[in-house]
Amino acid sequence: MKIGNNSSIDILKQANLQKVQKAAQDDMKKQGRVPVDESGKNIRRDEYIPSEKDEPIGLYNMEYGENGLAGIKFDRPESKPADKPEESDKPENKPEEPEKSEKEKSESEECTCDTGKVDRELKKLREKAERLEQKLRSASGEEADKLRKQLAAAQSELAQKDNDAYRRSRAEFS
Repeated sequence: MKIGNNSSIDILKQANLQKVQKAAQDDMKKQGRVPVDESGKNIRRDEYIPSEKDEPIGLYNMEYGENGLAGIKFDRPESKPADKPEESDKPENKPEEPEKSEKEKSESEECTCDTGKVDRELKKLREKAERLEQKLRSASGEEADKLRKQLAAAQSELAQKDNDAYRRSRAEFS
C-alpha cells in the first residue's frame, strides 16, 4: 500500500527516527553536555575573548615594516636590574657588541695571501707555449707534428691552471 509519494514504512521510519533523536537530545540535556534552545538547536558556539598581550618569551617573529617589506623582530623578554639603564635609553635594532679590551684590539691578526708562486708557474707555461709556437712556424714534417702535440699539451695545462679556483687552492697564507 502506498500513500502519496511515501510508503507507510517510510512514514513509520521517520516517526521512529524523530523519537530517537528527541530521546538522545533529552538524554544530553539531562547530562548537561550540550545546551539546546527551545527549537532544539544547539546553542553552544565558540567565542573570542580578547586578552592582554602575553609576556615576551624570546621568539623571532616576522613583521612587515612601514614600506611593506618583511623583516624579523626578536621578541626579547625584558629584565631590568636596578643597576642597568632603561631599554629605552639604548638605540633600537642595534645588536650589542661586546667590549674589546685594549690588549685584544692591539693584537689583531693580519693574514696575507700570496699567489706569486702560482703566477710564476703560469708565466712559465705561457712562455713555453710561445716558444713552441715559434719553433712550429719554422719546423716541417715529423718535427712539426711533435711540436703540435707538445703545444696542445701546454695549452691544455694552461687552460686548466689559469683560473681563480686553482689560484686559491695553491695560494700561500701567512
